[in-house]
Amino acid sequence: MRDASEQPLRIIIADDHPIFLIGLRAVLERDAQVRIVGEANSPQALTALLQHCPCDVLVTDFMMPAEPQADGLRLIEHLRRHYPDLPIVVVTMLNNAGLFHSILELGVMGLLSKASLADELPDAIAQVRQQRPYVARTINQALALAGQVGADRLHSQQQLSPRELEVIRLLAGGKTVGEIAAHLNRSKQTVSAQKVSAMRKLGLISDAALFIYVQEHGLA
Repeated sequence: MRDASEQPLRIIIADDHPIFLIGLRAVLERDAQVRIVGEANSPQALTALLQHCPCDVLVTDFMMPAEPQADGLRLIEHLRRHYPDLPIVVVTMLNNAGLFHSILELGVMGLLSKASLADELPDAIAQVRQQRPYVARTINQALALAGQVGADRLHSQQQLSPRELEVIRLLAGGKTVGEIAAHLNRSKQTVSAQKVSAMRKLGLISDAALFIYVQEHGLA
């Protein structure tokens, strides 16, 4: 990144939801020292954009699934490998301390919750401009609380009932709710309810997030 005194700070933003892209732009453009130089709405578009559009900071959504079982960790790993000096600020709707740890271990400069984006993104950019990392307060709280109870217990499989654990393992193995119901001799409604309950306990909000969690914790 260029010297902090240089202006403006060139930023690329990436999100697969148009509304969030608009929101990112609106928040960032309040800062006269920031210039949005590019936007992307998929991992492929982001990769192509970075090849020809120089920037000082990337602000990207964590989950931009463009392919089956695509996930944010793979995207960040790709970016860190090909652009090791580019400061990356990740924004996410997920609430999972295990995933937060994994994201931070990849060396991102900022990690924010979309729920507090308007309040904390300007602070994050100010810190990144000084080459300092920034983690949102809510994420710090989740990490601290998980550390207090040990082994990320807040979002661990230990919270799940045996039947819920069985369902998410089968889902991660590629089976549909209907196939699982037939395999376990349960109704589709029961299997669906167990899936929803398991995801709620784990703090996951999408099938893609569930897949990532299961892979990371060796449950597949």
